[in-house]
Amino acid sequence: MRSKDPTTLRIITLWKFKSSKSNKWYIVEVEEFPHHFFGLKFYYKGVAHSKKRYSLLTNDYEPRKIVMSCINIMRYYYEEDQCASFGFVAANDIDCNEYSKCQNKRFRFYRRMMLTMFSPKIFEQYADVRNSVYILANKEMLLSGKLSIPVIEEELSGMYIGEYSLCQD
Repeated sequence: MRSKDPTTLRIITLWKFKSSKSNKWYIVEVEEFPHHFFGLKFYYKGVAHSKKRYSLLTNDYEPRKIVMSCINIMRYYYEEDQCASFGFVAANDIDCNEYSKCQNKRFRFYRRMMLTMFSPKIFEQYADVRNSVYILANKEMLLSGKLSIPVIEEELSGMYIGEYSLCQD
């Protein structure tokens, strides 16, 4: 399902999948940005109307299956667009506020999965650990100058309050 966000003029495509373990439905939002850049967000459908839907845990202990579904969606986009790059922000747990120094377990898990599943021949991987931001930048786009880390950091700063500093993983 596709929709346009009138406040940002971005296209958001919604994907859904059902966990084979818990039988719960999950929603993946894929936002299209300039420069062939796609941002992914996912949440359990049962909390879709919650403002904290990205932070809520289902306690079903199946993060690998859920993240693999997101990775398969990323692979689909890359097959459709060989210039595609990806990014996401790992939400803090509910008991951590944005100003606390909680270690973000989601970020560490996602980072490990990305490093394992995506080739360094195709993607340069960057992270801002302090803000739990992870980027898979298309190597060809970086080498051609059509995409740069300062451009990504500027886009992030425009969307989210704060300073961003992506370091190569």
